[in-house]
Amino acid sequence: MISNTKKNVIDLFLLKNNKDLINVELVFSKFLKKLFKNKSKNFYKKIQCACGSKNILKKINIEFFEYRQCVCRTFYVNPMIKDSTLDLIYSNKGPYALYRKKFIENKSKKNLRMNKINKRKVKQVLKVLKNKNKKLLDFGCGDGGFLKVCKKYGIKNLSGVDTKYSSQEKFNNMSFFHSLNDLNKNNKFDCITLWGVLEHLNEPIKFLKLIKAFLKRGGHIILEVPNSDSFLMHYAVNHQKKLNRFLEPGRHLYFFSKKFLEILANKLNMKLIDFETNGLDLQTIIGPSNKKITKSILENQENLDLMKMSDHLRFVIQKK
Repeated sequence: MISNTKKNVIDLFLLKNNKDLINVELVFSKFLKKLFKNKSKNFYKKIQCACGSKNILKKINIEFFEYRQCVCRTFYVNPMIKDSTLDLIYSNKGPYALYRKKFIENKSKKNLRMNKINKRKVKQVLKVLKNKNKKLLDFGCGDGGFLKVCKKYGIKNLSGVDTKYSSQEKFNNMSFFHSLNDLNKNNKFDCITLWGVLEHLNEPIKFLKLIKAFLKRGGHIILEVPNSDSFLMHYAVNHQKKLNRFLEPGRHLYFFSKKFLEILANKLNMKLIDFETNGLDLQTIIGPSNKKITKSILENQENLDLMKMSDHLRFVIQKK
């Protein structure tokens, strides 16, 4: 299904240049330093893995966080950041605002996402939908870039959810909502997408149960999350490296495994349909290079994709 869609070859440093990555990480480090100086339990809590297991394979410390590897091979941060603190991080005046400005709202980055990344996502969604008249909801849609490309490809019934919108807004025959609470509970979708959302949440399975309530029987959820089985994660753990683009301390709370996906589908009473991995592991480790070296790096990245060892998991689950 989605795994048969031709992959993009993208230079990481066109998408996120190294200087901006470093600056963003400095802002987050300062924020987290203040947070962890204050031992208040209002900011964080002790947890077990979202799969439900208390059994730990490994613990490592990177910057302010302890990363625990569960027996399901998922990594999660402990202590876990609470909702109130996440609200601070993702508020308009929080440290995530700089990330949005540098990597999401920047015009050249938008064009790259629209012309390469989002096009491939839409092609994968069309393989799942099989009908352009079906209803799609993109949760965490930001400025609606992915939905705009969906529209260009002829998908008609499009909605998005993001905190940047008021309770309900309409643009170009697309509906946008502030949160799930603003959606009519009888409004069911054929497909719900979450691109880089689940790893930012402290209770991912609880959240997906809420999402599932808006899905039609036989409908699909398509997600992309950081891959704990990736080459890049093995490198980060073995060398205890922060790796600005991947670990993103304070933002990425979970790194999910293929085993976790199977547990997740079972807990939701859904079926795991397909999965792939994609990413930019080698460039993240090596850093900016000349064109010749970059070409070689990207070619070798394709081998990691084939081995299902790239740093992001993209998968499809179906409601029974």
